[in-house]
Amino acid sequence: MKKLLLLFISALLAVSVQAQSSDKPGNWKLIVSDEYPADDVGVATYDVVADFGADPTGVKDSWSIFQTALNKLGENRRGGVLFAPAGRYRITGKLYIPTGVTLRGEWKRPTKGVAIQGTILMVDNAGGDELESKSFITMEPSTALTYLSIWYPHQDPDHIKPYPPTVLYGRDGVWGNEYCNVRHVTLVNSYSGIILSRKNGGGCPNIYDVYGTPLSRGIEIDNIADVGRFEQIYFSPDYWAGSGLEGAPKAGSAFTDWIYQNGVGITMRRNDWSYTCFVDVEGYNCGFKTGNSMSGDGNPNGHNYSFHLKDCQTGIHVDGSSSSGIMFTRVEMENCENGIVVSSADGPVQLYGCEISARENAVLMESGSSSRLMMEQCTVKGGAVNSMSGDFVASDCDFNNTTPQVFIGSDARCILKGNRFAKKADVQNNSLFECHIDHTALTERSKLPEFPDLRVSETKPARVVLYNVLDFGIEPFVVPFNSSTNTQSIQNAIRNGLNSAKDATAAIQSALDKAKADGGGIVYLPGGRYKMLGTLTVPTGVELRGAADFGSIPRGHGTIFEVYAGKGQPSGESFLKLEAGSGVRGISINYPEQLSSMLPAMAQYPYTIQGKGKDIYIVNVGIRAAWNGLDLFSNKCDNHYVDYLAGHAFKNVIRIGGGSQGGMVNNMQFNTIVYACGAETKFGSWSNNADADNGKAYDQNMKELRFITVEDCTDEILYNDFHYGGYEGIVFDKSGAGRAASGKALGLGIDGSMNSAMFNALGSAGFPLVNTQLVALEAKSTAFPDTRYITLGETFTGNAEFYGIDLWGGPKHSTVINNGNLVLNLANFSTTGNVYHFYLPKSTGKARMHNAVVNMKSDASIANSSHEKQAFVGASVLDVESWRIKLMGEWDCNLTLTPVFEATDALLSRTKWSITANVNNGNARNAIDNNVSTRWDTGQSQKAGQMVTVNMNAANKLNRIILDSSKSPGDGPAGYELYVKNGANADWKLVAEGKNGTSVLIIGFPEETATHFKIIQTGTKGGYWSIHELYAALVDDTPTSISPEVAESAGEIYYYDGRLAWSGLKSDVDNQVEIIDLSGRRILSQQVNTNSLQLSGMQGGFYIVVVSDGTNVLRKKLFFKD
Repeated sequence: MKKLLLLFISALLAVSVQAQSSDKPGNWKLIVSDEYPADDVGVATYDVVADFGADPTGVKDSWSIFQTALNKLGENRRGGVLFAPAGRYRITGKLYIPTGVTLRGEWKRPTKGVAIQGTILMVDNAGGDELESKSFITMEPSTALTYLSIWYPHQDPDHIKPYPPTVLYGRDGVWGNEYCNVRHVTLVNSYSGIILSRKNGGGCPNIYDVYGTPLSRGIEIDNIADVGRFEQIYFSPDYWAGSGLEGAPKAGSAFTDWIYQNGVGITMRRNDWSYTCFVDVEGYNCGFKTGNSMSGDGNPNGHNYSFHLKDCQTGIHVDGSSSSGIMFTRVEMENCENGIVVSSADGPVQLYGCEISARENAVLMESGSSSRLMMEQCTVKGGAVNSMSGDFVASDCDFNNTTPQVFIGSDARCILKGNRFAKKADVQNNSLFECHIDHTALTERSKLPEFPDLRVSETKPARVVLYNVLDFGIEPFVVPFNSSTNTQSIQNAIRNGLNSAKDATAAIQSALDKAKADGGGIVYLPGGRYKMLGTLTVPTGVELRGAADFGSIPRGHGTIFEVYAGKGQPSGESFLKLEAGSGVRGISINYPEQLSSMLPAMAQYPYTIQGKGKDIYIVNVGIRAAWNGLDLFSNKCDNHYVDYLAGHAFKNVIRIGGGSQGGMVNNMQFNTIVYACGAETKFGSWSNNADADNGKAYDQNMKELRFITVEDCTDEILYNDFHYGGYEGIVFDKSGAGRAASGKALGLGIDGSMNSAMFNALGSAGFPLVNTQLVALEAKSTAFPDTRYITLGETFTGNAEFYGIDLWGGPKHSTVINNGNLVLNLANFSTTGNVYHFYLPKSTGKARMHNAVVNMKSDASIANSSHEKQAFVGASVLDVESWRIKLMGEWDCNLTLTPVFEATDALLSRTKWSITANVNNGNARNAIDNNVSTRWDTGQSQKAGQMVTVNMNAANKLNRIILDSSKSPGDGPAGYELYVKNGANADWKLVAEGKNGTSVLIIGFPEETATHFKIIQTGTKGGYWSIHELYAALVDDTPTSISPEVAESAGEIYYYDGRLAWSGLKSDVDNQVEIIDLSGRRILSQQVNTNSLQLSGMQGGFYIVVVSDGTNVLRKKLFFKD
């Protein structure tokens, strides 16, 4: 290994350095320009013009020069920045950015109608296809492309032709596709902009501050298995038209129509929780579209916040989502033909605080979708609201559109609760099923909290001066990383390097102290590993910066601190202390003595980083094998700023307090896999890891790790923070002085936790959480068997408020509420707890849930006995034991998961049916056994050709088939075809087909006479295909329009301890009672002169109960216990 030569530069050198010899690892200089402002001060390792001779005029081809320079920076994952100064660079070939490397230019945020300036890469090839193998720039894991524009000078706006993707995340032949970063980039006229490889899966892609006029696909996300972040995205035809570049079209010319007919701003396929925020798409065929993964398995979920979709043919098109749900909050759809169109969705589509102004449909739920669309505090300014199928729930919304404001089709259901209408309310309800419509104003409803436009903050030192640690008598050691190295050789090289390396602490601190004495600056550490036996303090006005300044976990690239200090001293001095007005960025930190063979008894260390005062920043820092991560509680750290702190810890990731005001903690990304799989080359082949200890690492985190502690702070912002694998996710608590936190959170994601969110205390201003995703696991040991999504502790007072929340997993209880109030607005529980949904151990806690979908486990109860009165549920879809309903504190306008026909004789009798399946045939009968707790399932992943066939043994007229898998959420068919035939020897006839079947799938088709029907699976999906109950029906599609101005009948039907009771009907006339089983058989028909009826001899199960006084009718699906 060549020894790094020392680079001597003046401490006052602000802009450039002298050229060094050929075996220098860099000719470092600062990237500073008043003309091209940036949110940081960049440090260039090489200048592609000064150091390699690239042509900035665009006359000569610079392709080979760029690639040579990139390759040099990528040697052994040392990393660094290749700087391309403002100018035009003609590139005739494909570029590859190696791991650890940033390609950076100079850039101005585009303004429509203003010419594009700065660094422009000219793609000089003919195009003609979209092959990803021909992508212009392909990014390996842990790379960045920043501050530049990309232009296709040969694209003809009058005859648009395809080109391969401009930027491809994932290089064929490189293991993994993680932590690729595109930031501050203009895609002037790309055909396809930024695309996740359809061949090479990965995780954690990052896209930020991207502008332009991509013609076909702006951004396409697929095949990722960990959280991506896509923020500040602006697409419009006007950027190309106003670019000032040769061949640019005139604004409003023919190319705008081409984009309107063909362009999609953002396409989401399999995206694994991803966050998409602050998006502006104008003039496209579709602003935001979801769909099935191109690999055939997986759909999107995640949260989406603050969109402005203008003048598009369709604002949002949902054509696939996972059962976890997908949230859209504060989305404005302005002057689109269609606002939101739902074609298919496994989980609910949740709209919160959205505004829709459409020329045709503000909301369209297409026929056959069987999906759920939930709206809360939304405003429909124009356009029709048409729900042709599925469940449409709207609460506390404003309908300012023309009449009829809402249309409900025959195969749809609705809950309309507490909405307002600019004109006289006119709801055209043609549903065949039970619905609830009540325009009575809601009370005690909090408004959705406001969030600022969360752009990246400017983080810079006090002076623009560079100090290179190589000038202070220390140099890192570099480990070979190439195609021929393997885990063992890399680990041995790291161990040997650590054994022979000298302590770098004093030299680095000397550089920091020099910068302080001079008045501030950047202390830069070239890529490699630094052995750290002591601690560091970053003084006021100084920034400590490494070679890989982008969002990534530690993967063996860039600048790495190997920390030995503090072992066995958890209360000792933090390794890296940040004084007021200082910062750190672009560095990875590892603890080499935390050997995986020690699990679970890891050594205890102090916090890795500690804030010492106000205005500190931690940006793009990775930590692994840390005992404790970031300390923001020991000192008052006003205006602290954290962005993309990522990696792994054993005990605590971050603790916030100290009386701090106005802090922000953004984009944290932590996952046990960072340490558990650390021996793999993909994750860095760290010397302290062995593959055999993988499972032990997960077990240790599940028993000990807490992600976030929040206490004693005010106006704190948590934004898009994520963690997988821990004992506790987020804990709100009091400090030792008894003070708690106030602030707000957006996009918090806690996955794989035992106790996802814990509230012990909050400040008086509260801490509302918006667009939250929580997963709690089933306990794997007796260490903590009572797992749950949300816990309100015994000392908690006030409100724990969630505005938009998706929850799934397998906890013992969904929620545990000891004291205070839990408030859930617009919630999707893909699965509940196994025992209780609301577990209320005392009489002091309350739960309020409004506009929710709850998939109750078969043996779970809504609340524990004698505490039902503490639970308040409204405008929700869930199954609850009928006898418990009358015990609830509130039960208002709720529907069961499985639709209940208004016409009680619609379901065909199943008594003569026989059923077979070509997989797991022994359980096929469970699909028609009148017992929703049993099921037929495939017993294997869904794949094309799986089939269920029913012989009704009689000719029947039918036009609906219903598949109920509500007790196994997510087990609807990925795709299906429905066939019927009349007679054993007749030919099969295809009558319906679709995809993304929900947990209750209603398949409608024109009336047929048939003796047999079969459903064939046509899609693929990782989980089972399940059917708990299978029905056929003949329904009358004649409209049954109602347009109520106020509430429907307030009557309700209850069942408890063998007695049926009801309210809301006339008491001075006989009431007619009918009970029908789910096969359509009438079990009981009786007149009574009271409002109750004692039942005996009823077999346990679900039944449809109809009670009428001759004028009013009550209908309800109830569960009778034996």
